[in-house]
Amino acid sequence: MLLLNYRRVNNNNSRLRIFVLMMSVLLVIILPCVARANTYSNSVNRNLSYVEILNYTMPIIKVTSFNEEDMAENKFSISSTILSMLGFKINDPISIIEREASFISLAKDMSNSSQFKLDDKDIAKKGSDDSSSKNKNAALYDPTLKKQLNTQKPEVLIYHTHTTESYKPGNANNFDNSQNVCAVGDELISQLETNYGISGINDRTVHDAEAYTKSYERSAVTVDKYLKQYGDFKLIIDLHRDSVEDKNSMTMKINGENVAKFMIVMARKNPHFDKNMELANKIIQNSNKSFPGFCKGICYYNYGTRYFNQDKSNNAILIEIGADINTTTEAKASAKYLAKIIAECLNR
Repeated sequence: MLLLNYRRVNNNNSRLRIFVLMMSVLLVIILPCVARANTYSNSVNRNLSYVEILNYTMPIIKVTSFNEEDMAENKFSISSTILSMLGFKINDPISIIEREASFISLAKDMSNSSQFKLDDKDIAKKGSDDSSSKNKNAALYDPTLKKQLNTQKPEVLIYHTHTTESYKPGNANNFDNSQNVCAVGDELISQLETNYGISGINDRTVHDAEAYTKSYERSAVTVDKYLKQYGDFKLIIDLHRDSVEDKNSMTMKINGENVAKFMIVMARKNPHFDKNMELANKIIQNSNKSFPGFCKGICYYNYGTRYFNQDKSNNAILIEIGADINTTTEAKASAKYLAKIIAECLNR
């Protein structure tokens, strides 16, 4: 009996030593990453996979220094990583079938066999939809929407919490205002003023360079400055770009040109949410009527980060135009279509 107890204790000690060793190795890898978590890099996209690993393996020291908006943009998943190691791709259902019926995988490489061969026309590309592959012809300008421009009282304010978010062909983050989201804001204001008589401001203050997690705190100061100077606006847009891998899901052809799609992001717990949603829904309805497929809909958060500053006004929304996979040209092309949508909301 003593020998049996000794063996049990010895086994438990061995398991404990193995566990401690594994955790030590994990911490050696992870902690340097955590120490660098709040530093900014123009050439590296944010990746919070180390946070997910830390939270998954050691919930007792769960990392809470990252806000909801940061974690929501993280593309790392413990479950998807494990499935990938086993040969399963959760965004590719055929890979699961291939694991169970290997002859299907084999058939894909047999160019002289048509029994299991599927053409592109038979299987839609992952993440794509009809709007990305078919050209849509649509009336662009509506002269009945144009009114007299009044530069003394701007109606639209555009600012950029993540000012350096940029597009191809450059880096994903760029201080060049001819390549980043500021260029899209400039184009949108130009279209609104020239074609619809809607005066606007595109603020290019950099909010995200020094400490990314304080971007919304800084952009709130910018919004407050303009609200104090002009009073409320008919529309306040925090203009961003998304981050995805599938360009087909973010791009469509309108009148023969590639155009980056847009999406609206809203904070549900914001005290102005109901009023904000009235405007957001109006934008979506006009978009779907004039340019079906151009708007990808609404992404909801509960609080986001500081409500995404949507508690500042009844008319505040966050819009993402395109993604880092799009070109600046495609994102700027979106501006003239979005300008018409906005004009239909404000000038009718």
